[in-house]
Amino acid sequence: MYPKSIQRVIDLLMKLPGVGPRQAARFAFFMLKENHGFAEELAAGLKDMQANIVTCGQCYRTMEKNPEQEITHCTLCRDARRNETVITVVEKESDLQNLERTGAYTGLYHVLGGVISPLDSESPKRLHIREMYNRVAVLLNQQKQVELILGTNPTTEGDMTALYIERTFAPLKEKTQNFKYSRLGRGLSLGAELEYADEVTLKNALMNRK
Repeated sequence: MYPKSIQRVIDLLMKLPGVGPRQAARFAFFMLKENHGFAEELAAGLKDMQANIVTCGQCYRTMEKNPEQEITHCTLCRDARRNETVITVVEKESDLQNLERTGAYTGLYHVLGGVISPLDSESPKRLHIREMYNRVAVLLNQQKQVELILGTNPTTEGDMTALYIERTFAPLKEKTQNFKYSRLGRGLSLGAELEYADEVTLKNALMNRK
């Protein structure tokens, strides 16, 4: 058993996605032995991130807080060159960043903030699905044609989330012909995640959505 203070750091690091006990221990001892102020710099960076990062009021992407201006939307949502009527739904922001690198997409995004878990009946309530529904409804009320691209990952949870979204939006689809949704083409292999897909694969998935 490690000393109590070290074990506490290990337990905290294990809460990070994909970090197990051995990796967490390596991180903890690296920070303990690092003599160039890394731990202090990391702590200051985390504190600054908590204080200065907010989420976009439209797509829920992270953005820098500006105390001098009351800005509620991120740079992408404020970009007049983007097509506001084409919205790609992604699980997390790293998926969004990877799609942006392809240079093949000019629409906007909606970050769900996770996926629906078959073992957690409350998980849909923690996603930004209601906000997305209201966002699409506003565009349709303006007589605009809207496409919702379901960009969830081709995993069991991702497919379940996409199906839930389709069922949620079914009343809108039945009510108007101005609304449609599509899925990213299966240029993505089963079980792959957008975060780790290469740009060519993502571009093919975008171009072959259905």
